[in-house]
Amino acid sequence: MKANTPPPSPDPVNEGGREDLIDIGDIEEVIELDDDTNWQEDAHRDEEDEDEHMEETTDVTDVAALVFSKHKGSVFSCSVSPGGNIAATGGEDDLAYVWDIRTGNVLLTCTGHKDSITCVEFSHDGSLLATGDMSGYIQVWKIAASEKIWEFETGDLSWLTWHHASRVLLAGTAEGEMWMWLVPQGNARTFPSYGINSQCGALLQDGKRSVAGYEDGSLRVFDLKSGQLVQQFSDGLAHTAPIASLAVHKDNTLVISGSLDGTAKLYNTNTGKIIGTLNCEVTPDSEETNAEIDHTVEAVSFCPAMPGIAVTATLAGYITIWDVASQVSRHVITQGCGSSKLLWHPSEPVLFSAGLDGTAHSYDVRSGELLDKYTGHRSSILAFDISKDGSTLITASDDGTARVFKIT
Repeated sequence: MKANTPPPSPDPVNEGGREDLIDIGDIEEVIELDDDTNWQEDAHRDEEDEDEHMEETTDVTDVAALVFSKHKGSVFSCSVSPGGNIAATGGEDDLAYVWDIRTGNVLLTCTGHKDSITCVEFSHDGSLLATGDMSGYIQVWKIAASEKIWEFETGDLSWLTWHHASRVLLAGTAEGEMWMWLVPQGNARTFPSYGINSQCGALLQDGKRSVAGYEDGSLRVFDLKSGQLVQQFSDGLAHTAPIASLAVHKDNTLVISGSLDGTAKLYNTNTGKIIGTLNCEVTPDSEETNAEIDHTVEAVSFCPAMPGIAVTATLAGYITIWDVASQVSRHVITQGCGSSKLLWHPSEPVLFSAGLDGTAHSYDVRSGELLDKYTGHRSSILAFDISKDGSTLITASDDGTARVFKIT
């Protein structure tokens, strides 16, 4: 049930941190895509307009190792446990399932939600699962006991994520609220609200700060221990349209955001400066005018295996691989469809893209080469996750199924 704001809790945040920084000058600059950029084009690019809701009659080769089809309606979210043996999915049917990725057997059905479940995530040790629905009702489940151990109700939920080293849960809402809870004790902390939709959020590498992107194009950094705002990028430093995506660098300083304005911005969260603005708009070689193309930067990420690489992906179907230090594009991949999310292989410079055509793609970011396609879905992939050993990919789709793919 709806709870009033509880008193501040003892500091639940891990005090450990990292101080190493990558060598990047604090110069704000708009970088255009070079005319002589290496373009890597999928040989099987569809010549017709992208359709996010593919017809059921489309001929698709299903290469999935397993299809999970318990949901009734779209599957909006998915997560793989740290152990890599179970998955969780949340859907339009107001249900979340925990299931065995080898057999598809349901281990736990998470009931009680009031709306579509848009967020599911395992805790860092895999012992807990957080589920959150669009209305803002959040539940936490103990996997070993198959029982709910905590609940809370906020405003309409925008994002939900666990701390990467403790049982601390963070969330952002459409009303601009940001919450932090110690689970299952329930001790809570609220952060300054600006009355603007907190579209997306993440935890910095040191586990001491969080970052949130907003509907007005601004980005803010908060200290978890004090609950105070420590950096703000707004007004002239902000995007000119809502932030759709963000990612944090393992150096504990850099953050990248993607926006509906067709750009990505690089931030130094220590100095409060914008390092660069990347223009992600690509004009296709077609009769379609630039005004008709959705250049929203739907996904952004830094490469763990190659820390000097950042990637942006637009709804127009272009994935750009950037050199962070020079802020120059190395490759532009013409995927042929938009991406809903980007992921990385845990130890190799291999990028995975969740395609709105129902196909997941993998690329070598050193060359931009397409490595593999993971087909089987008949509508857009809305979320996906990869196991910690890099052997398994789980996808969630608008077609009402989740799929398990083996990565070779």
